[in-house]
Order: sequence, then C-alpha cells, then structure tokens
Amino acid sequence: MLPHADPPGDRPLVTIYWGAAARYLGDEDPGPLHPSAAVADRAGRALAARLSVPFHFASPHTPDDEAPRWRP
Repeated sequence: MLPHADPPGDRPLVTIYWGAAARYLGDEDPGPLHPSAAVADRAGRALAARLSVPFHFASPHTPDDEAPRWRP
C-alpha cells in the first residue's frame, strides 16, 4: 500500500524568513541558494542526521509549495 500523498498528520515544521536567515548566515555566502533555502537545507540535513532519516529538499532553487513529495 502506498502512503497517502498528504497524510492527515503531516504539518510544516518551520517557516524560515529571509531576514532571519540572513542574520543566521551573517557574512557566510549561501552560494547559489537564497539565504532562506540555504538555512532550510542546513537545518533539514542536521535534523535528518540526528533522527537517522533521509533528507530531501524538493525545490531548493525555486520556492514551490506544490513540489512533489519524495518517495523512497
């Protein structure tokens, strides 16, 4: 049985605003990513490593809240 596309208990974990991301990064270059995406990527990878689960950032270069969900 495949998991439901939008599980009933699925909730956003955090919203990372540009200003907060820029302050967090300080003088650090976020590379090709928007500062919010760079911080989201860093935080997501750290959390996934802590929980020993895979991490997938569906749309790091273009904000897209309709990006497809990751399936193993």
